[in-house]
This record gives sequence, C-alpha cells and structure tokens, in this order.
Amino acid sequence: MPGDHSHYSLGTAAASEAVIRDLYLKLRIELFNWATVTFQTPQPRMGYIGQHLTSVVTGFPGGRSGARGKDLILPDGKFAEIKTCYRIDQLGSCAVCHELVASIELACPVCGSSNIVRKQDSKWLISPKHEADMHVLFDPAAYYLVLFDFEDLRHPTVINARIWIVDPRHPGFAYCLVDYYFNIKAKSISGAPFNLWPFQLKFQLMEPTLIYHARIDADNNIQTLIFPDELGAPQLYELAPLTEFARSSNLTSEAIKSVSERLGVQQVAGVTKLAALQVLEAERRRQTWPNGQLVRALVHGIYGDLGEYKDWLPS
Repeated sequence: MPGDHSHYSLGTAAASEAVIRDLYLKLRIELFNWATVTFQTPQPRMGYIGQHLTSVVTGFPGGRSGARGKDLILPDGKFAEIKTCYRIDQLGSCAVCHELVASIELACPVCGSSNIVRKQDSKWLISPKHEADMHVLFDPAAYYLVLFDFEDLRHPTVINARIWIVDPRHPGFAYCLVDYYFNIKAKSISGAPFNLWPFQLKFQLMEPTLIYHARIDADNNIQTLIFPDELGAPQLYELAPLTEFARSSNLTSEAIKSVSERLGVQQVAGVTKLAALQVLEAERRRQTWPNGQLVRALVHGIYGDLGEYKDWLPS
C-alpha cells in the first residue's frame, strides 16, 4: 500500500535507491517548484537524509536521537557517527554585477547575465567545543562521511551520492583533530568548527574508504555503482601525486624536510616546495611505498609529536 516500506530491508541496494527517491529526489523536485514562487533556497536539509541513507547502506539502525546521540548502533555496544556534506543547489553569484543567484536561476535576476559563478564549497563539520567533547571525539568505532555533489560543476546535471568510512583512531584523523582543537581553535577568535574539505589533503591523510556510490542522472534515474557485499568493491582514497599539494599551507617546507628524512630521501637544500615534492613523488613511484607508509610520514611531518597535547590522542 502507499507509504508501506516494510518490504525493504537495511543493507540492500534496492532500499538505498528507494531512500534516495523518497527522501531526496521527491523533496528536491518540490523544493524547486516552490522556490520559483517563494524565491527561498531550494536546498533540502540533508543531515537526516544522510543518516537514513547510511543506515540502509551499512545495515545498522540509528539511535532514534537525531542530531544529539549515537547516529548508528553497531554490534557489541559500539556506535558510529555520520557527517553529511551537500554540495548541490548552493547559492551562486553573478560574475558581472555580483548579485546572488539561486541554483534554479539560469540568468542573473538583476542584470540578466548568464555568466554565473556556481559554488561547490560545502564541507563536513566536526565541532568539539569543549574538552569534554574531545574526551569523547574518538569513541565512535567509525565516522561515515556522506557527500552529495555534481559530477561536473560546469554541467550540473549528474549527481554523485557517496559514503566514505574513516577510522577516528587513524593517525590522519586523530592528529588532525587534536592539532585543530589545541593549536588552531584555541587561537581563533571565532572558534569555528573544524572544516573537513572533501578530497583535500587532510581528507586524504585519513585514508577514507569509499563504501557506497550512486549516480543520479538529469532524469532522476539512479544507478548504484558500489554497495557493500552487493555491487562493486570498497575503494581506498589514496594520496594524490604529492606535487598537487605544493600550495597546501599545511605542508610547509619544514614538514616536507621531516617527511623526506623519515623516508630516507636526500633533498637538495634551498629548493622550492614544488621541487622537493617532485623528488618525493619520484621516490614514491620508484620504491612503490605503500599508501599507509607515506600517509604516516606526512602526518608526523605536518603535526610533529603534538608536544604537551600528545596524551589526547586515542590509544
């Protein structure tokens, strides 16, 4: 009967596609329709939708507590957290007059220009506000990172829905969050949450594994490409070529020197960051370093030993 979903089961690709259709696509279509009348944002609130989707994909139920509580209940008394990043339907701007332009508008509502700057800069937020939050930050068995984004922002038609799993006890996650709280947030006037940018260096240092991937085309057809134990295989997000990080503010010349020494690579003094990274990348390929070995060298090169805050790292 209408509205009866009892025939769906957690942990099935069919259920994941039904969740996307019912909770996301139908809502997105209606939001678009109403936005043409109200001129309000057509963006849906995706946090809870990400939780529903992750439950279906992993097969684990939620804790019925919304934003406050345990997002996923795992066996043996364990639990996991879910973070959702939604990069679809973001507010853009006119490249000519700089007026704000909604995602459903093909031209600037003020000057009529079709030269629109479309944005895709949303990120995952992790928000330890007090030391009490730091004490429990590493308690989840895993963090699931949900991302909705366009396959090609220049032609915003095909949508990717993906989920990565991250171990909070991985050095790339743990060192990053301890460094953020005590060395970055402590010096920040705003006290902003930690921004985890999809695909950037800090994300790659966490060695996330892609466990789910679906594509939604312009006609709202869903194609599931990766689903646990059913379709495809999990994919480790490996480090990009190191030369791509030459402009990273986190990967300083001093950090590169530390990484090189840790990996036994001789560097020429006084060269640019790019040249030093070219040397490291050449050695990476020649010696076929495992991804984990290079990641750990980078983590220690960037964050050092954290000094007096090292005891905050999970065991």
